[in-house]
Amino acid sequence: MGGPTKVGCSIGSFASPVPGRSHVCSVKGVSKFESREEYRKLYKTTQWRKGRLAHLAVEPLCRFCKQADILNDGSLTAGGEPQTDPRRCFLVVDHVIPHRGDLSLFWDRMNWQTLCPDHHDRAKQREEVRGFSNLRGPDGWPLDPNHPSNR
Repeated sequence: MGGPTKVGCSIGSFASPVPGRSHVCSVKGVSKFESREEYRKLYKTTQWRKGRLAHLAVEPLCRFCKQADILNDGSLTAGGEPQTDPRRCFLVVDHVIPHRGDLSLFWDRMNWQTLCPDHHDRAKQREEVRGFSNLRGPDGWPLDPNHPSNR
């Protein structure tokens, strides 16, 4: 069938999350939205916007850039150069494990990480398609245990 059956709720009427615990949706008997159109609406909720700002206050730098010893607050490219496109001067709160509509993964703050647009739109997307990260340590060896070199 199409999407979940909602009983007396709208996409924005979620119980507020308790720090350290998974979020519980008020959609009766449903813990996952099947279509992308349905779960994309979660990013428009006040709860997400407030959670995003709280996360950025705790982790204000791109996690991938930081691993490469680049302190990027959204004003740099993934290579550490000044970002010349003002439309890309921001930070993204990304889901480490893609939620794909799973509400417990969506609201689990331990599953959130800060990324610059370059890392979110390029490296992270490649990682999701390939199934492993290409990030390398100081010795040049891949950090991800799922990388083919580490199998």
